[in-house]
Amino acid sequence: MNQRSIAAGVERAARALAAEVVRIGYDIGTDWIGNTSIFFTIILTDEASRPENLREVTQRVSHRIMTETRTDQSGLQAYFSFRSQSEQAKLREPAWA
Repeated sequence: MNQRSIAAGVERAARALAAEVVRIGYDIGTDWIGNTSIFFTIILTDEASRPENLREVTQRVSHRIMTETRTDQSGLQAYFSFRSQSEQAKLREPAWA
């Protein structure tokens, strides 16, 4: 696992998804069964978060991030959490900022 290549992959994904994604954060750790994992926190635009868009957008965003960061090749299990921009503005959680 190369931290620099993951960071570069996240940056590439963020640029490619800029119309729908406000921010991509991530943290590397272990999941509940002890596998090395990467946990993504993604803030979507309010438009992308609309119910009629959400399923397609989250699938596309997840796929693009996994492709750009090469999580499969690095052996990392990827987990994704999504939040809308207005939801984050209300909650103001530092971990998502």
